[in-house]
Amino acid sequence: MSSCSSQETDTTQAPIKELYQRTISTSSSEPPMEQWSSLFEIEAPDAPKMVLFKQGLYDPGSGEICAKYIPLSDSSVFRHVYYAYPAIKDPGIEGALLQPEKRKIYPRDGQELYLDLCKEMNIVPVRIFYRGLLERNIDLKYYCVNPVGVRAMSLALLRNTAVKHLDLTSNFLNEDACYHLGQLLGENVTLQELVLSSCKIEPVCLKRLVCRLPGRSMDLLDLSKNGIGDQGFFYLTEQIIKGAVIKRLSLSNNELGPESALALCEAIEGNNKFTHLDLSWNKLFPPKGIGDLLRMLGDNNVLEELNLSWNGLTVAQPLRRVLAIPTLKVLDLSNNRLSSASTRVICSSLRLAQKLVTLDLSNNPLTSNDALLLLEKMKESDVVVLNLFMDNITVNKEFAMMLPEVLSLPHRKAVKITYGKVIHDYTLSVPDLREIVMRRLFYITDSSKRCTMDMPVYFLKMLKKRDAIQVREFMRDLKVSGAPLDEGLVEELANCFPGPKTDKGGKTINLDKVAEFVHRMWPDAKAPVTPPPEPDVVKKKKGKGKGKKK
Repeated sequence: MSSCSSQETDTTQAPIKELYQRTISTSSSEPPMEQWSSLFEIEAPDAPKMVLFKQGLYDPGSGEICAKYIPLSDSSVFRHVYYAYPAIKDPGIEGALLQPEKRKIYPRDGQELYLDLCKEMNIVPVRIFYRGLLERNIDLKYYCVNPVGVRAMSLALLRNTAVKHLDLTSNFLNEDACYHLGQLLGENVTLQELVLSSCKIEPVCLKRLVCRLPGRSMDLLDLSKNGIGDQGFFYLTEQIIKGAVIKRLSLSNNELGPESALALCEAIEGNNKFTHLDLSWNKLFPPKGIGDLLRMLGDNNVLEELNLSWNGLTVAQPLRRVLAIPTLKVLDLSNNRLSSASTRVICSSLRLAQKLVTLDLSNNPLTSNDALLLLEKMKESDVVVLNLFMDNITVNKEFAMMLPEVLSLPHRKAVKITYGKVIHDYTLSVPDLREIVMRRLFYITDSSKRCTMDMPVYFLKMLKKRDAIQVREFMRDLKVSGAPLDEGLVEELANCFPGPKTDKGGKTINLDKVAEFVHRMWPDAKAPVTPPPEPDVVKKKKGKGKGKKK
């Protein structure tokens, strides 16, 4: 018992060794119990499929798969029928189908846009046009531009701010090309000058071209040498009435008639803003339409050049209104049918044209006196004309003598005057038809061997018997004498030496006039001497009842 008790006392009193050293917190206070879980919380990682699901790369789906995928397997063991495979990442199909296509923003010069359009339309780009998109002028004159390519050019110019002048002279433009050019004119206000000369533009094409002109202003529109006619011109005047402003308009050689003149007169009644108007090589010659047009143009206060050549004009008084335009500098009236009345109107109105520089009256049927009248007007100091053209107009000797005097004036040193041939003072010899007829008759009777008639002697002989002879009687004498018969020559003889007409209206030949002309041409010719009359023999009458004496 003692041993047991001694052992128990030893165990109770023996010191205890610490196998693990305890960490003693140095903090004065421990955190509250509410925060213990947050200090020791550890998040479990997500499963691989959950990670793919959160990235949008996995969709569990309905749990069924297409039957054609059933036999597929990565090994010799077939996969389960309802196993869901991870979806393939979308390469952009959803965005291409559901979202709008991103719009490409092109530079405003249009070069890149033009190349893309040509590639889309499968046409060859025009290098001159591509380079010209950065310049002020694009010159495609005589370039044989494809009408299909005009669409790409028009779209490339739609936002361009550099090009102001486009020249498409002598390029065939169909209706589609004119449509796109018309849309270009309606959108691009930078393009101010468009030249479409000799482009074979038909009336329906012109309708597409000018449909969007109202509300905008253009410096130049050249439609010359297209043959648009009156119908096509009506489409243009409609736009002018609606407010289209075209400062320089060229309509030369377009087969415009009097109806076009009246239509233009109506158009400019409320929109008369032309500075240059070219109506040459048309058919505006009836005085009614062109007269009204000239009077309406007289109200224009900005017109500088007016070309009315090759129109067959015969107007006179309306020219006074044209010359009174305060800004007119060039007036071309050449190759018309202006008369002396027009010249007098021009001379009386020249002092009204205070800015007129050139007056062209060439190839008009003016007389030499008309030219002299115009030259005398140039002596006046209030006439400011510098160029007076009168080509192919004949002038007289007085004009040639006065011209140096006019050019020597102080205010006429820079004047240029042209004219045609100079007519000198001489008289033209006109052959006498009577002499021609008489010599022809003499030749016919003298050259014929069978003819026994001496023509001068015949007329002198017939004069002794009568004063006139009928035509048919003279022709009978020619036939009897054996001379060749020429009825036209005898008729002309009766016209040269007319005598009194017969009771039935027939022509006769005045023998007295013929004899006078015969003495002038053949002074040696004499009429045959008429023998004296035979003396009367008195016959004695025999008496009745008286016999002979034996």
